[in-house]
Amino acid sequence: EGGAGTWSDGKLTTRIGKNSEEVRSVLQRLVAFGAPERILVDGKPHLGTDRLVRILKSLRQHLEARGARFVFNCSVADLLVEPGGGRVAGVRLANGSELLGDKVLMGAGHSARSLYAQLLSHGVALEPKPIAVGFRVEHPQDLINRIQFGEFGTLCERGSGKVPVADYRLAVQVQDGGPGAGERSCYSFCMCPGGQIVPTSVRPDELCVNGMSFSKRQSQWANSALVVSVTPEDMRPLCGDHPLRGVEWQRIMERRAAEMGGGDLVAPVQRVTDFLAGRVGLEEEGVIESSYRLGVRQAACHELYPSFVTEALRNALREFDRLMPGFVCKEAILHGVETRTSAPVQITRSPDTFECVSLRGLYPIGEGAGYAGGIVSAAVDGMKVARALAMTR
Repeated sequence: EGGAGTWSDGKLTTRIGKNSEEVRSVLQRLVAFGAPERILVDGKPHLGTDRLVRILKSLRQHLEARGARFVFNCSVADLLVEPGGGRVAGVRLANGSELLGDKVLMGAGHSARSLYAQLLSHGVALEPKPIAVGFRVEHPQDLINRIQFGEFGTLCERGSGKVPVADYRLAVQVQDGGPGAGERSCYSFCMCPGGQIVPTSVRPDELCVNGMSFSKRQSQWANSALVVSVTPEDMRPLCGDHPLRGVEWQRIMERRAAEMGGGDLVAPVQRVTDFLAGRVGLEEEGVIESSYRLGVRQAACHELYPSFVTEALRNALREFDRLMPGFVCKEAILHGVETRTSAPVQITRSPDTFECVSLRGLYPIGEGAGYAGGIVSAAVDGMKVARALAMTR
């Protein structure tokens, strides 16, 4: 219940202006349904997975009391389109039933790959967009505390001390090592102090991971995505010019990760030091410990991505170690793969009415439509579209 954001870290940070009226409105509504009031003043507001689940349940019950209907355990299989095309008529669910309506707000997640394909079959305009891919890197939380707080790191006491557990946010421009010697943005993303790494796959043959933490952040581990930007141009050698080439590019990397892990959603892992050296770790160097509960397997993660991604990540890791001495160490473990940081497509819509330009009555919203990048920005986008839709009545 609540989508992918529910099973993430519950971060409420956003780059769309944390003091804007729309963002403040989202935070205030979360407080009204059970969030602690401190999120209204915290510089890095955080709910945690456990608290977010309860809040979303309260929101749903509030809407149901006012006539809203929620259908669980059933996905949207396709859109219904009027004969002759050009206007949406409702949706067809995976169980075969149909929900009719002349306006459809589509807030699909960015992993709704089969739905993207159905949209394309109806002539809906989809544009490939840049994504960011890489690995989830995990350190002992005590190590991050020491790097960030020095001697005061001992005061964190796994989320119950006088000092909150440490986090970090890193971003650099690096050379990608390619023939054009181009620069790429490489950065940490969705850093989860006191958290754990979890699978986000919906198929066992396509492995991807994410990070999450509970409200008290008491895990012994700290993890973050370590990703590099990849453009639609970069995807052409593997996937051609198809509008969904970003989806296919993700699939290829996720299948490689699943094969390297050996199946059953076991994650391929590699010490950061070995990734930089281009070698697979030796068994006599000790068992790799991880918060990932489905198991890990040492693998040649440096061979998983195209070379321009690998070289950019290597250069970024060296820069991160310069900014945070000790970041590169044997305890730092890369987990493969982090590929779904954002939607690989954007469903083209009018900037004024938010209606899809190629199918009347369809209103694409949120992250899966390519217009948001997190819990708060997705909520703000939904509010904008809802207001515009109300104006049409």
